[in-house]
Amino acid sequence: MDGKTLRKFRASLGLKQKEFAELTQMSLSSLKSYEIGRREFTLEKFKEIKTHLGYSFSDSSHPLRLMIDYLRITFKNVHHIKDFIETYLYVNFQDFTSQETSLMTYNHLYKRGDIWLFDYFDKEERDNYQVTLQLSGQGCRQMELILEREGITWQDFLAKMLYERSDMKVTRIDLALDELYRGKSEEANHFHLSDMINKVYQNYVTFDRLKVWSHIGGGNLSTSSDEEERQGISLYFGSRKSNMFFNFYEKRYEFAQKEGISVEEALEIFGVWNRYEIRLSQGKAHLLVEHFVEGQELGNLARGLINQEMMVYEGVGKYGAYIPDQKWQDMFGSAEPLKLTIKPEPYSIDRTVRWLLYQVSNSLAYVSEADKIMNTEYLKMIQNSGKPTEKMEHELKFLKKNYQMMTPT
Repeated sequence: MDGKTLRKFRASLGLKQKEFAELTQMSLSSLKSYEIGRREFTLEKFKEIKTHLGYSFSDSSHPLRLMIDYLRITFKNVHHIKDFIETYLYVNFQDFTSQETSLMTYNHLYKRGDIWLFDYFDKEERDNYQVTLQLSGQGCRQMELILEREGITWQDFLAKMLYERSDMKVTRIDLALDELYRGKSEEANHFHLSDMINKVYQNYVTFDRLKVWSHIGGGNLSTSSDEEERQGISLYFGSRKSNMFFNFYEKRYEFAQKEGISVEEALEIFGVWNRYEIRLSQGKAHLLVEHFVEGQELGNLARGLINQEMMVYEGVGKYGAYIPDQKWQDMFGSAEPLKLTIKPEPYSIDRTVRWLLYQVSNSLAYVSEADKIMNTEYLKMIQNSGKPTEKMEHELKFLKKNYQMMTPT
């Protein structure tokens, strides 16, 4: 960090040196010395200066949860698929099924649930030994289950590939920052994306290199319609064709619609208010993974990306200086490390159990008590009448294999 950082920050606020020095309780001569490099400018000093302007550096009461939510890596020269899978994915080659595909110019695909590995079935004739590993959101959760069994972290997983394979190139990585729900009484203190739309139009959101933005959202126009009929707001910053793209959306509405429950129920079950997604591709994706493997906290990198590209303000104060939005600062202003949350989920059984607990358990308890009164067996009849679908049977096979891996031999 150097004086250029301070000059750029002051310029972003539209302040002259004298005005900036007064607001930050610093002498004008000290400010000039920092900006031209005569005095060492440290991160600690920068934090102190920003504190005087209303920026925050603690998020202990406003937690965010970070997850890797998509990962795609290409390897240019993999001659032995079986060895690659067992060495770098930590599972048996036999766990994968084989099928044809036309995705991403490949013609062959190995699948283990949502862990996909693309290659060419005619690689020898083509003389093309390139493969691509793709993990969707669920694929990342399934990969975490494997990593947990092996006792290694995402950092270990990626470092082994990066250090041992010179043909590795990360072509996309998505990071999901979930704003965790703090309870009914604290809803007013959450960040509301509807406010951000207004702030963009009022020029209270400033951008560094992002050039375009858009938003969607809607619902029933009836004045008597329920909140559940809202679609939820989604904000998009940057071009989808660029190497960096942000998507912020009201995750609670997505959960409610997907599970067929109310927004209030979705908040209590899943505990997520908003989700802030960062999508990186090509060079930016690979560079982020390099920084992560070298020891930097992924949470700091994620927040740093957002803070570098955009800043949200409440209004303007003395000398026209922007006043930081405190709710935004509570989430993204912190310089403390944000730990990567490992959240292994073998397929969707947890979601099914949560739904049963919240939606069905009371009804089952009611039927059980009625059976006792009437000397009937309705509950037993209900349990015996169910049958797993073909999709469920497929998932149960993977569940069995996953949990066998977790069981000590």
